Amino acid sequence: MFAYIRAIYNRLVATIAIVYNVYPRSATTVSAAAVTMTATATAWVYGSYAQIVAATAASCQFMGFTLENFTGAASQGEVQIATGGAGSEVVFGTWQVTVPEGIILTGLNIPVGTRIAARYRTSTGAADTVDIKVNVLEGGN
Repeated sequence: MFAYIRAIYNRLVATIAIVYNVYPRSATTVSAAAVTMTATATAWVYGSYAQIVAATAASCQFMGFTLENFTGAASQGEVQIATGGAGSEVVFGTWQVTVPEGIILTGLNIPVGTRIAARYRTSTGAADTVDIKVNVLEGGN
């Protein structure tokens, strides 16, 4: 009996195809250039959403993000990440960004074909910018 259960388990695991990935992506490389978010010129007011991916390639779990290329004098800032169509985004997380990355301990499920976007605000009242990439675990959902 144990051998039979083990054989079924091995077949199921082999078909799941779980991979870690990064958005945005390029057609020619796994990871494209990061997406730039711009804060507004008013302190603590979010800038417009920057689209990270128009439609996820597979169902996935959001695992976190990385930030790079901070510009401006922002001493404090926040990033919001959302899903949904342009103009109807639904925020699923807000992170203080005094450090260049954010992680979550349990993945947030995102269905295949979902748009992911993010926006940024700072304490300075200047149009500071930062680049973002998101980390996902794809497949097996």
